[in-house]
Amino acid sequence: MQSLMCPIDQTVLVDSKTSGEQSSKCPVCNGVWLTMDALETVENRAANADMVKGQRQYGNHEVDHPCPHCAERMIRFRYRGYNLEIEACPKEAGFWLDEREDREIRDVMKRRSSNLGRSASAEHSWYQAKRGGRVGVVQRIKQLLGFN
Repeated sequence: MQSLMCPIDQTVLVDSKTSGEQSSKCPVCNGVWLTMDALETVENRAANADMVKGQRQYGNHEVDHPCPHCAERMIRFRYRGYNLEIEACPKEAGFWLDEREDREIRDVMKRRSSNLGRSASAEHSWYQAKRGGRVGVVQRIKQLLGFN
């Protein structure tokens, strides 16, 4: 198997673990290469099991960095519409994450999951109010904390 090269500084990547998943890491810039499956697992660990993840890539464009997997120009995009840009293999083999971007991805998924929980709570409260049902103080606190 051919060694993977860092798209930023052309250093040979070394085997590593990123957010608990097998990855290849650049010892110089600390960027990491994650396969599609590895990124999916990182997302799943941070997300609510019932959450629909939706589209991953927004506003994509080619960059000059060569893909570690296929050596073609990678595609940079805004991750799930957030202010986080990462690069992907044009053949969908994996993703290049600069240092700490794996943490940012986990944070995005946790925020999305939390926001969906608050939305469900608000929807439940609206439904109760519409039915004419009264919601007690304890139930309201549970709803605010996302325990309904």
